[in-house]
Parts: sequence; C-alpha cells; structure tokens
Amino acid sequence: MAHNVAVLGARYFFVDLLGGIVLFPVWWYTRGLVRMWKFVAHSIRDEARVLGIWIWLKNIFVPMYAAYDIWGRIISFFMRGVQIIGRTIFLIVYVILTILLFLAYLILPVIIVWQFLFHFLGAVFFVV
Repeated sequence: MAHNVAVLGARYFFVDLLGGIVLFPVWWYTRGLVRMWKFVAHSIRDEARVLGIWIWLKNIFVPMYAAYDIWGRIISFFMRGVQIIGRTIFLIVYVILTILLFLAYLILPVIIVWQFLFHFLGAVFFVV
C-alpha cells in the first residue's frame, strides 16, 4: 500500500518529533531517572571494589613482605592504616561527586527551560 508523502511527513512531524519533545520530560524523570540512579549506585559500588578497602582492613595486622619482626609489623600496620585512610577519603569524595552528578541530572532540564524562557521572553518583549 502506497502512502502519501505529505501524510507520512505530517505523521513524522506531529507524532514522532513533537511527541518526542513533549514526552521527553516524562522519560527524563521516570525511566531516565532510574537508569541514572542505577549508574550512580553501580559506579560507587565498583569504585569501592576497585579500592579494596575491606581487603586492606582484613589484612591490617598481617605483616607485609613476611617481615614478622616487631618493626616489620609496626611499619606494615601504619602503612596499611595510611592506605585505608587515603582510600576512604578518596571514596568519600567520589561518592559526593557522583551524588552531585545525580543532582545535576535532576535540575538540569529545569535550568535549561528557565534559561530558554528567560532569554526568549527577553528578546520578544524587551526589544530596543
């Protein structure tokens, strides 16, 4: 069955293009929000696994390089302590940045629409 090009063009314009523009905010704050939250949660979990803080904590009293004398144990304990503290600080900063990314995802469309309306209305009504 042959379709009229004008009908197909009108369908594309009104249904696909305008429908996509109208339904984009719905997607952004429903399925897109869930996808973003999953990304943030998986990213934090993966970074914690890469840093291996629990492994460092589990082995904090195990001497490094099989140095079982008192100085080997003291040095190993303090070096692992420094590693644990540094990795924990890095993980906290990473969590804060990913949460800020998630909050930016929430607020970005609102800011874009507000700026668009602000400049559009300013250009229309305040022309010199």
